[in-house]
Amino acid sequence: MESVSKRWTTALACGLVAASVCRAGLVYDPPEGMWDTWVLQDGEDYHLFFLAGGNIGRAVSKDLIHWKHLPPIMKMGQKGDWDGGGMSMTGSTVRHGDTYYLCYGSRAPGTPIGLLESKDLMNWTRVGDDPVLTVQPPYRPGHWRDLSPIWNEEKQHWDGYLFGVHGETGRPSIAHVTSQDFLNWNYQEPLFISDRYRRDNDGFIYLEVPDQFEMGGKSYVTFSSIRSRKNFTSGRPDASGTWYLVADSKEGPYRVPEKPLLLGSGMGRFDHYVGRTITYEGDRLLYHQNWGEQRVDWSTPKLVRQDANDGLVLKYWPALDCLKTREILKEDSLSLKPKPSERYYRRILKTMAGDFMLTCDIRIQDAESLSVFWRRNATPFGLKIEPRSGTFSVVQLYPWLGKFNSQTYRTMLQDQYTNKDLCTETMELRLMVRKGRSEIYINDRWIFNVGLKGIPDEGDFSFLVDSGEAVVGHLRIHELEPLVLEEAK
Repeated sequence: MESVSKRWTTALACGLVAASVCRAGLVYDPPEGMWDTWVLQDGEDYHLFFLAGGNIGRAVSKDLIHWKHLPPIMKMGQKGDWDGGGMSMTGSTVRHGDTYYLCYGSRAPGTPIGLLESKDLMNWTRVGDDPVLTVQPPYRPGHWRDLSPIWNEEKQHWDGYLFGVHGETGRPSIAHVTSQDFLNWNYQEPLFISDRYRRDNDGFIYLEVPDQFEMGGKSYVTFSSIRSRKNFTSGRPDASGTWYLVADSKEGPYRVPEKPLLLGSGMGRFDHYVGRTITYEGDRLLYHQNWGEQRVDWSTPKLVRQDANDGLVLKYWPALDCLKTREILKEDSLSLKPKPSERYYRRILKTMAGDFMLTCDIRIQDAESLSVFWRRNATPFGLKIEPRSGTFSVVQLYPWLGKFNSQTYRTMLQDQYTNKDLCTETMELRLMVRKGRSEIYINDRWIFNVGLKGIPDEGDFSFLVDSGEAVVGHLRIHELEPLVLEEAK
């Protein structure tokens, strides 16, 4: 995917010093700024790489939650070189034999792909003076980027997938290349060719950052396309994000499933992007960056699971519980019911919190809706649940309107998701808020990740029930560890 330029400071160019700095975001927010990301597992360590203003940013972790910031890999191309403008297209990093290779793209004509090599993941050199992967038949110039290599144990070669344009049809495709040494590549027929794009069909404009994996007897390919917005898909209106394809074998043919949006935003929003997967202690996790109106940061990994129809869903990763610290509220049962003459009942919890995780059970017995609001200073944000339609909405609540005897609350819709299957008799709500980013799960299924501009640093909580009764049980609120950047010495 194309990068967004970031300004580098003199301190970063000269090397990093030890420091602890509070940042914004859910898991990791580097000081130099971040764009697309990729991860390499090397023993017990997980190495994060990301585009950073023509350079490659770096961090390392053992649990994918707590990260140590490392010095960046500075661009090596000189003025006039094919990559003189920097490493500005999404890459990947692999180990082949005793050598690590990092591939990256350039904005030069044809967006060619080059390589860096290293023996220790710290000291990198450029491989030759020319790119190693350029546009060749059966592909044509237009898009050629985001190489994602996967070792094929059976065939003893690398399968590489990238976003390309099919030469014969001129349509977006997931290009396929192979290599035995990661230096010389053979060009294969595309793994997938998109239909022509419309907002109401299965076509896509871009197929950025493809990623292939197998699970439960099926083969899947994820890709991202913020430009391929759909009028309504996978429960979301005006939606886009990270999508997936499914096939019965790795070779395909791949098809667009009924609900293809795996990690998405609706209502024209773009809160997150570039979902890719990795395995951790036997679980397949999807990782991604947060985006939207705030600076880009790295988000919480999410469990990838199959549903009964071989579709993919994202679930809460229990390892994130390690972020919880002090329990600040415990309520076993809250009954929420308006007076007979009133429509609304609002219960305010005078518990202040900054970064927190809230969990509870919800039973909406006969109400039109139940909403929970957090950081209730000024104009709070919240989740509104409407069980009869199966609609979940991120809303902003405005003060009580009593003028002209209206007796109502005004809300502004931020994002929306519809899934009646999640509206069970008892729903489990999980809300995680950290430095302006909010993640919401229902029955431990991920439904929202939103950056809410202007949200206060702390505040209290409230529940609002509309026209009926609801019961909140097993309510627990925990403070979370502060998000601290640990820089390398």
